[in-house]
Order: sequence, then structure tokens, then C-alpha cells
Amino acid sequence: MSIKIFNIEKKEFEYENVCAEGFMRFLYGNGFGKLAVWTIFRRAFFSRLCGLWADSKISAGKIEKFIEANSISRKDMLKDSKCFATFNEFFTRALALDARKLADCDISFPSDGRHLLIRNITKCDSFYIKGQSFNLEKFLNDPKLAARFDGADMLISRLSPVDYHRFHYPVSGEIVARKLINGALFSVSPIALIPRISIFWENKRVLNIIDSKDLGMCAFVEIGATNVGGIVNFDNAGSFAARGAEAGYFRLGGSCVVTLIPKSAKIAWDEKLVEMSAQNIECYCKVNSFAGRRA
Repeated sequence: MSIKIFNIEKKEFEYENVCAEGFMRFLYGNGFGKLAVWTIFRRAFFSRLCGLWADSKISAGKIEKFIEANSISRKDMLKDSKCFATFNEFFTRALALDARKLADCDISFPSDGRHLLIRNITKCDSFYIKGQSFNLEKFLNDPKLAARFDGADMLISRLSPVDYHRFHYPVSGEIVARKLINGALFSVSPIALIPRISIFWENKRVLNIIDSKDLGMCAFVEIGATNVGGIVNFDNAGSFAARGAEAGYFRLGGSCVVTLIPKSAKIAWDEKLVEMSAQNIECYCKVNSFAGRRA
């Protein structure tokens, strides 16, 4: 299966191949596969085992093959690929200083990956497919906080295993609160997500509340997934988040980050992002590029 996406930078449609598609379809579409997911793959111990391998020196032998197989840009890397002692060192690599320039805007994309914008998340009833709505209260794990984000716009940024896996702040402001919400580690592959959006509020996640002078109270949520050995944040609550600065990284595995912008901010989002998202087509874009500005 290939997923149709729109590349904003290239201004053309592309098709993303789903990693390990056959195995993923077995796990999330077959009765025995679902049992395996529930008993093994969603649990932290499985991801920890994968993390142990990725942190071992043996794993370094896979780096060059991974780079070649996925056409990963070497010029974007801060360090030469031969400098990484383990696969996780490579996977969580930093980029060269000029690899991702910061756009002039109020909201920038927080990661490399595929992005989907949901306008007014409270009223949306066609999340990926018609008839699905998003449970904001369960996602934020706080009814009062959910009420505060009633009518907010939600930007979902999905990373695949081949992407640069550091995430950056999409807005500027003080990190006034941070909360770890424990949960499962289901895959965030489209095969798993599209029929079951509850994965967003079932999975382990880190909730950051950023008080932006220009936009108001925003939420930035880092979501774990199968094979993600950990979510690492660089700053603590009380720190200032500068838009475009590195916020942290995901260890081995694909995952996603979610940005919530309050309805009071009145954002003019990238036109193609709005157009494609209305058709449930994700847009590929790199971190720190233009996502939106105050209208």
C-alpha cells in the first residue's frame, strides 16, 4: 500500500510506502495479529528490548545500509555517519546548523514528516475517515484543560522511521507545565491509526503547555509508539521555548507530535496544508518551515 501525500516544498503529490506493510496488516487487521499486539507489541518491555539492541555497538553495522536504502541526506548531518557508535546515536542525530532554516511566521512545522491539520478539533467528525471524532479530554487527560482548548486547531506531525527524529518548538513562549501521561505503545503507522484514532489517547505521551505572548496558551504533545525506546526533552517546565529550537527527540522508531493552537489565535495556515487536510491528505514538509501566522 502507498499513501498519497502532497509535498509542499516540491509542490507535487508523492506516494509513501508503508514500512513492513504486510506485517503491519497482519498485526492490526488479523485476529491473531491483534492478540499479539495486545500481549506483546504495545507493551513497554518490547520497545525496551528494541532499544537495547539500538544502543548496542552491534547495531552500528546497520547504519550505512539504512542510509543507502532510505536515501538519507548525508550533507544534512552534523556528524559524519562513521562517527556514530550505535544505531540510536545515528537515529537521534543532530542536523547541520544550516540544514533547516527557520521561516518567518508565528507557527512552524515541529518536525520533518507528514502533517495533517484539523480545524476546530471539537467539531470534527471525519477524523481520517467519516464518523470518527477526537476525544480531546482523554487525549489531554484533563477535562478542564480540554475545555480550554475547545474549538482549537490541531496540527498532527507524523514521523516515519526514515525521518530526522528530533522535534523542534512550533511556537515561542514559556513552558508553564509538563506532564507525562503513561500508556501503551501502539504503532502510529496509518494502517493502525486510520481505523483506530484512540491510539492518540491510549499511547504514552508527554504534554507540554506553552504560554505564547502572541498566540495564547498552546499545547505541544509528544507521542510514543512501538519501538520508541524513549522520549527525551531538552528543557524543563519554566524554561522559555524559542520557536525553531530543538525541543527533544524520539529514540528508535516512528512517532508523532501534536500541536494545539487555541481558537482565539485566529491563524492563517499554509494554503496547501488547509486544502489537502480538508481531503484527509497529509502534507510532507520539513521542520521549521512555514505552517501559519496570525491572520
